[in-house]
Amino acid sequence: MLFKALLELVLSLRDTSIEVHEWNQSDVRSPRLANGSTLDMVSTKHRDLSFSGCQLAHAVVKADYLDTRNLTMPGIGFLFQASGIIDFGSCPLALKLGAGRALNDFSLTGITGRVGQGLAMLYAHRMGLKFAAHLKSYVSSLPSGSVGAAHQNERMADFLFSNDHETVLIEAKGSFTLLENNPSDIKKVLKKALEKQVDPWMRYLQPAPSNGYVIYSCLRDNASEPSAMFIVDPEGDDTEPSELPMTVEQVIRENYAAWLRAMGLSDSAGRLLRRTSDVSPPVEYSFLVVEIGGRKFAFVDHYLRIGNSLVWCFEPCLGLDFQVLRAISSVIQSSQESLQDLLGNFPDPSEASRTYVSVFPDGSIFSLIDWDRYYVERIVL
Repeated sequence: MLFKALLELVLSLRDTSIEVHEWNQSDVRSPRLANGSTLDMVSTKHRDLSFSGCQLAHAVVKADYLDTRNLTMPGIGFLFQASGIIDFGSCPLALKLGAGRALNDFSLTGITGRVGQGLAMLYAHRMGLKFAAHLKSYVSSLPSGSVGAAHQNERMADFLFSNDHETVLIEAKGSFTLLENNPSDIKKVLKKALEKQVDPWMRYLQPAPSNGYVIYSCLRDNASEPSAMFIVDPEGDDTEPSELPMTVEQVIRENYAAWLRAMGLSDSAGRLLRRTSDVSPPVEYSFLVVEIGGRKFAFVDHYLRIGNSLVWCFEPCLGLDFQVLRAISSVIQSSQESLQDLLGNFPDPSEASRTYVSVFPDGSIFSLIDWDRYYVERIVL
């Protein structure tokens, strides 16, 4: 019964989209909007953000594990809860009728925040940003007495994203209750997040991020306005930055450490981050390697077998591009290697041909897997 319910759920994660409106920074920062302001007066509508429900689930799970302080119901639990609230078969993306009233305030706040973070991650991918670090988790990990410790009790943006050469700060917001595109209500959320969570950290981080964003995602049941994302893109300033280091290499390591944790390899994640002097020696693990869309992906070999056949484990499989896994292995074993160098020419993935397969630009995969053909590789991590 559980397998059937899971299969039906994942196969329901269809292709969908959400409107995108980018606000003028000057309007967001102004004390108040002019009387009679409409959304098209203060923002520009861009092409919709398109994605599958499986990609959104992938993004939410990844965001969960980036935050090492609060692993709230990652993976399959989110899919089952969200499927009762979000109509993944709707295009554009929509809530099910009455979904906002079906949850208590605590549950609603939790799931809206997670969906907001997932949508922000998908938008960051569209901007060409492959990797993500959870800023609060990183700052909390810094030793006492460091520059970061002086700021760790301040409010901060959710994520620091990067591509191969620059970093971008992003604060994600979500709502299931803003039913209409009321400019004043939207502006309040964008301005507060911009001034309290993005602006200060554009100054604290060194090297300074090249840019910062607030992304506010509002899901609705289409009874009035369609679901929409609202974005503000502030320019940097010339204020002298603090010495809180967060390089592209660090963001890349945080990104893959989170996915290793999601795959059940927490010790390997610690070795990749090298945050303590007593990190245990690398261990050789067995991985199942399958080919999907012409690329090889590796999954931790923790499945039960009857003879040579695998027994289904009742959850979507989390894995990594085999090339990425080998690069991580090299970095864990040698302090002279860097992921930034080893993955400098790593290609972006082609579009998945099936809606129940999600492959992100960093090579992470979230999918139901056909285990008819696989082979075993052993990798030191």
